[in-house]
Amino acid sequence: MRISTAWAQQLSVNAMSNQQIKLAKVQQQLSTGLKMTAPADDPVAAAKVLDLDSSIAKTNQYQTNITTARGRLTLEESALEASGNLLDRVKELTMQGMNGSLNSNDRLSIKNEVDQLTQQLADLANSQNANGEFIFSGDLSKTPAFTKQAVTGNYVYQGGQQQRVVQIGASRQIADSDLGFNVFENINSSSPAADENGKRSVFSTLKALSDGLSATFSATPGTITGDSFLRYGLDYSDSQLPPTQFDLVANGGAAASIDLTGKKFSSVDGLATEINTQLAASGFNGTMQARSNGNKIEFVLTATGAASSIQINNTSGTFLTDAGFSNGQSKAGSSLPVAPANVFQSQLGDVLKDLDTARDSILQARSSVGVRLNVLDDQESQNEKLVLDTKATLSDTQDLDYADAISRYQLQNTALQAAQQTFSNIKKLSLFNYL
Repeated sequence: MRISTAWAQQLSVNAMSNQQIKLAKVQQQLSTGLKMTAPADDPVAAAKVLDLDSSIAKTNQYQTNITTARGRLTLEESALEASGNLLDRVKELTMQGMNGSLNSNDRLSIKNEVDQLTQQLADLANSQNANGEFIFSGDLSKTPAFTKQAVTGNYVYQGGQQQRVVQIGASRQIADSDLGFNVFENINSSSPAADENGKRSVFSTLKALSDGLSATFSATPGTITGDSFLRYGLDYSDSQLPPTQFDLVANGGAAASIDLTGKKFSSVDGLATEINTQLAASGFNGTMQARSNGNKIEFVLTATGAASSIQINNTSGTFLTDAGFSNGQSKAGSSLPVAPANVFQSQLGDVLKDLDTARDSILQARSSVGVRLNVLDDQESQNEKLVLDTKATLSDTQDLDYADAISRYQLQNTALQAAQQTFSNIKKLSLFNYL
């Protein structure tokens, strides 16, 4: 095979160019510290690097979300702790207010403190974080959780109906706050002031306390309710039974005599109808009334006021026992005759019970916050380990092995020098040099 002088020179130039390209590539790897200087160097590895970078970025965002959620939950926990302490103080004031030796001025002094505590509780329920978000307003975080109504003077919930949740892991979310509606408003209550769902706001409870201390009462009559289940009625038709008779007394005045001797009632409604008929016949139609309360019988005054009271006295027979008025479970008292149900004492007694329930609601919320804070700590540790492991995999995929790269650099540099020297020698191989 014949090789011309020009072709021999071109081959040498191509060899030097190839060595320079290889050397330049190693030099670029050393300067960047990366195995790949372009996706074309290793498309599979390049795609893997993108996935790993994306995973790290997402996990770092989860860590940021955890920090934000921890701040909100810590703030909520502080607000709930202060709210619980505040209700403890209100309970002390309620028991002081029920002391019969206090005069109206003493109770007004207690009322003033209760009003201040109510305002403080509203401020706590409207707590904001550093970004101005109301932590108890749920998904309406820019709206105050509670606002005071101008007409009634009561606080009502105005926040959102959905809890805010944040993503703290690839498949894990957590609520970063509680709804003020659940904590302060939607509280179980056995009070007559409860709504149709048996709920009563803590602010409504505090207002009832304030009103009671200032002798401002809602239209609440004296009421006594038996605790026996009378779904199947009562039967006094047996002639061998003694007479079944009792008296109802309104506000400590005249008594209405009720006689159920020889009668049989299939339901509590039938029993109430018979008693109301006898009350009307005795001239008490506008004063007292019998009515069913679920499957129980209760007696209520039609007149309202702080001194409104109703009393039941046994005359003969077992009606009081049968209807559940003799075991101390009704509002009216624990012995026969049943003591009057005083509206003031009853209203503050209901406040005491509802304060305990509201305190339990706050304790439950604090417990839930504590659990979520623990979850955040656990997830944060998991995220930290995931980032560390992902970075290790990323380093293995894209980071340069400097010892190997320097060795290759030296090898390529030697190869380039050899090519250059070879070219210099080949360039001299010409017949013209011998002429």
